[in-house]
Amino acid sequence: MENSEVRQRKIGKKKQTTRESTTKQEKPPRSICWLIFCVIVSTVLVLLLIGYINSPVKAVAIKDYVHVPLTGKFSINYKLTKGKRIHGLPGPESIAEGGDGKLYTGLADGRVVCIHPSNDGEIGAGKVENITTGVIEGASTTDDALNIGRPLGIRLDGNTLYVMDAVYGFYSIDLSTKKVTLLVTPNAVEPAMKLPNDLAFTSDGKTVYFTDITSQASILQAGYIALTSVCSGRVIKYDISTKKVTVVLKDLCGANGIQLTKDDKSVIVCEFNHHRCKWFDVKTWEQKHVLHLPVMPDNVRKSHYGTYWITGTHIDRVPYYIAAILRNIPFFRQSMLGLISPDLAMRFFAAFVNTEYGMLIEVNDKAEVIQVLQDPDAQLCLGLSQATNLSDGRIALGSYFAPYLAILDKPEK
Repeated sequence: MENSEVRQRKIGKKKQTTRESTTKQEKPPRSICWLIFCVIVSTVLVLLLIGYINSPVKAVAIKDYVHVPLTGKFSINYKLTKGKRIHGLPGPESIAEGGDGKLYTGLADGRVVCIHPSNDGEIGAGKVENITTGVIEGASTTDDALNIGRPLGIRLDGNTLYVMDAVYGFYSIDLSTKKVTLLVTPNAVEPAMKLPNDLAFTSDGKTVYFTDITSQASILQAGYIALTSVCSGRVIKYDISTKKVTVVLKDLCGANGIQLTKDDKSVIVCEFNHHRCKWFDVKTWEQKHVLHLPVMPDNVRKSHYGTYWITGTHIDRVPYYIAAILRNIPFFRQSMLGLISPDLAMRFFAAFVNTEYGMLIEVNDKAEVIQVLQDPDAQLCLGLSQATNLSDGRIALGSYFAPYLAILDKPEK
């Protein structure tokens, strides 16, 4: 064999060995991959622990939550999609109709407005008139950082409009003079109200029951309320003549909408954190009925049919098993709340809640579901908060999130 051939073979073998060595070097050793994984996991755990310790609020497990699937009477339908929208009304949470076809609602910018009928009498089609500016000078608030109101509950009695405001508490408006009179301020009870929400009158007009969603966080920390799941909500009784204020129910899980039954013997309270509504006897305050729902219930109002409308928003942004873990293991929720701001907490909550899925549930006095109307894709309503029967047979639909008020066409019975 010639020397040149031997040299070529040696060189070829050397080059091959070099390539193999390079390939082996390019592939990280398994030990390094494991080390990187351990560092990432350790970093995440440390951050979670720091967030848990530094969290301004304590999260708790939701032990008595009942999952209700979208089956049976709650099966998906599109009965809540036909109607019209009245734009230019940000966050019209609650609506009341006057005897003259005027609609009254409170907005996200603090104003209470009146929507006049059109010249030909169509309800909700006329001009919008400001009733209040949204600011009550010199009034105490639920949070020192708040300088405008947020009306959440609206009721009308004759020529007086009653408002439950998340910032100022309970006040009345004389519709003739537009004079605002504070009736129950946030510090009228102990502990002070942090998020007053809704109200209901007895049939004689002498007593008002209203809800305080929580005694721990104002509307600025609304995301905290849902993510902590702490049950510190209350129902408060107010006597119009004596001005006496009494806490009659406490430890409610996000006390939201409230409505007295037709005979005034029971009060319906919606607990949005636990996706349920409860019926309580107003004399003993013992629970009579409970209705578990596939939505976070908001307000509840009497219908024109002797029944009640419950509104809510469906949750389906994450798989059920993940939501179950978050509900039952509060460590993750509390850790997150220690790492993000209240504003980000609210954004996270809004991302978790599918506000595009509205549901309107008709129930009777025994908490039995009669019918369910749904808008799965926000074709008409967004973030549904209240349903109010109108005198023309249609239904006004309130919303905490939408920049409009919706009116559902007359539903079939």
